[in-house]
Amino acid sequence: MAFAQLTYRESLRDIAVCLRAHQSKLYHMGIRSASVARSTLSKANEHRDWRIYADVAHALIRIARPLYVDDEFGIELDNTVYALNASTIDLCLPVESL
Repeated sequence: MAFAQLTYRESLRDIAVCLRAHQSKLYHMGIRSASVARSTLSKANEHRDWRIYADVAHALIRIARPLYVDDEFGIELDNTVYALNASTIDLCLPVESL
């Protein structure tokens, strides 16, 4: 799933197609089978603990803060709030007839 994040994949189908295009390199990424099915990716995603991604995000934030300490963003970064979420939420406002 880290590969999917780093390569901006948008769906399980997109990830599977991209991995299929790089079959000769799968072994080097730790994938021993010739191809990866969407169902396999889905099951791996279900069993992956969300805290792994939270820990990686915090580590990247710790690295990024010193790099951009002198850059002017137009906002104060002292009390920055980070919202990291990859889930999809359907938003719908019910329309009532008047």
